[in-house]
Formats: sequence, C-alpha cells, structure tokens
Amino acid sequence: IGTVIENGADLTARRAMLQGSMLAGMAFANAPVGAVHALAYPLGGQFHVPHGLSNALMLLPVLEFNLTEADALYRELSDAVRAGERTWHRTASGRAFVDAMATIVGELGLERTLGELGVIEADLPGLAIDAMKGQRLLVNNCRDVNYDQALALYREAL
Repeated sequence: IGTVIENGADLTARRAMLQGSMLAGMAFANAPVGAVHALAYPLGGQFHVPHGLSNALMLLPVLEFNLTEADALYRELSDAVRAGERTWHRTASGRAFVDAMATIVGELGLERTLGELGVIEADLPGLAIDAMKGQRLLVNNCRDVNYDQALALYREAL
C-alpha cells in the first residue's frame, strides 16, 4: 500500500493493488462483510464519503469492538498482515492485529476522524439509524450490533 501512496506512477505497485482489490472482492462473495461496511454505507449516503475512506474510518472502532469475540481469528491474521516486514515478530495476539491495522490505516495519510469530514455529534443518531437498516451485513458480524453500539462506534470515529 505504501508504495502506491508514495509513488502513484509505480505501475507494478498499482497492478498489485488492483489485483489485491479484485481478490478482496472475490473474498466478499464467499465471506460476506459485516459491521464495518454496515457503518460505512451511511457515511457515503449522507456525506458522500468515498466507500474506501468510510470503511477505513470505521475499521478500527469495529475491530476494537469485535476483539473480545474475534481474538482467535485476529491472532491468525496478525502473522499474515505484516508477514513481509522483517521487523514484524510473530505473536499470538489479536491485539497485535488490531494495532497493525491501525498502523496501516495511519500510514495511508487519509482523514482519521469523521469530524475531519464535517460530521458532527448531531449527525450520529441518523447515521446509527441508517446503519441498523443494514441487517444483511450486521448479521455477518461476529458480535451483535444494536443502535446504541452503532452510535458508540460512530462516536469513537468522530
């Protein structure tokens, strides 16, 4: 990711990103998305936030929220997410995965909060109401998400 962000003219890196995007799309067909997407869609609909950015903004709050239920799954991912970096040490920690994802999101140079996009506290209840309409996505989440939890996740991202 870093290479593409740092040098958009690197066609080899861009090709790899496109291939990764395609593989992710294929994975979604077999392992549906959950709360991150359910909370991201209202941001696009109400604030015209690009889908990738809205997902990046909601990723970390949802990963934190899911950590208690997904620790074993996150542990499996912690080795893979930074496998190419020699400084990354293998660990059996779901927390390590969440921290690694926070590092990656931070390295992208994107907006880090909903507030940076003009979202204010008064907007959050409407976002949470709309997120609850995404039950087809929320049922895939490892942890149930109700209105109050969705509101809290948006507050965390604000």
